[in-house]
Amino acid sequence: MKNVLLLFVMVGFISTINGQNKLPNNLDSVVFENPYMQVSHNITNHANPSSVNFGSRVIAALDKTIVNSSKGNKILDRGEVAVFLENESYQINSGSYFEIAFKKNHPPLTHPESWVEPLKNKTVYEDDEFRIFEERLDAGDIRELHSHAQRLVVRLNEVQLTDPRFNKEVKAGTGIQVPNTVKFAEPIVHAVKNLSKIPLFNLVIEFKISH
Repeated sequence: MKNVLLLFVMVGFISTINGQNKLPNNLDSVVFENPYMQVSHNITNHANPSSVNFGSRVIAALDKTIVNSSKGNKILDRGEVAVFLENESYQINSGSYFEIAFKKNHPPLTHPESWVEPLKNKTVYEDDEFRIFEERLDAGDIRELHSHAQRLVVRLNEVQLTDPRFNKEVKAGTGIQVPNTVKFAEPIVHAVKNLSKIPLFNLVIEFKISH
């Protein structure tokens, strides 16, 4: 019995070191998918413009990432992006990153009940389909009432957020932005306060809608 147990432990250990039992943040695979987009971590599933189901793609760097592409080479630092249109190809030589691929013929976009442009952010890319902005908010600062369309959020800093209109006392562990993760969010009108001692830093890839 002891020999069987020892063999089981050894097999489990070998599987782990061979990369078959990795932590979620190390999975080199699809980490999110819905009818609008597919997100992969550290793998380029859509590097070539050959898929009939996908159009534009975004590389969001989690650390220094080297990108070779049909439109030139680029070195991305953490929090920087490279955007590729449907007819453009690329190759990632090194680094940690998310690949965000937009699906064609996705369902109609939905809208928030009203539109108020969010302030204190920095737009780094924009076309007819989507925009990308750095979502920034200093420690203790508030972003007043504003709107969002459907969007993917790439979280980069661990901060705690709340809507100051409703949450007077915030429970520990709630509203935490976990670094190196993504979240797809539906349209909303809200306000945000950064409760942490460091700035908020997210990348937001947001669909364009008529206002």
